[in-house]
Amino acid sequence: MIVCFVRHGRAEEKKPGQSDFDRRLTEEGRREIEILSKVLPIESPVTIYTSPYKRAVESAEILSKELNGEVVVLQELAPDLASIDRLRTLSIRGRSAVFVGHAPSIEKIVSELIGGGNVRLKTGSAACVDIGDRNALDRSIGVLIYLVVPRYLERIVR
Repeated sequence: MIVCFVRHGRAEEKKPGQSDFDRRLTEEGRREIEILSKVLPIESPVTIYTSPYKRAVESAEILSKELNGEVVVLQELAPDLASIDRLRTLSIRGRSAVFVGHAPSIEKIVSELIGGGNVRLKTGSAACVDIGDRNALDRSIGVLIYLVVPRYLERIVR
């Protein structure tokens, strides 16, 4: 099974008095995710798990339109909570899965899933991992098979 990890699209700068939670995607961020959704190696049915932060939820909703997926908001993907340990109990049996989150936590999850390294994801990037016939995430069970960054996506999708 292939699972993909997406860092949300580019977000607006934080405004005075605005919480980080409420930052939304910019038009460029929306475009990044729209393009990304066309190249992810995911088959239906797909569940898109997302951080509750607005920019992540907006990214997940864009992905769900292209991938015909169901969006599930997980507190466990919030920037200060996300970890492989918190996701380990999540059963992804029988469905493709996409996880939308934030740096550096989403990068650390991918690194731990593949057994090490230092995976970096810019906004609007994705890393996809083959976890074989496993139905849950855990340390050192996956192989990184796909890494894509926004600046190359325009060339791929043309």
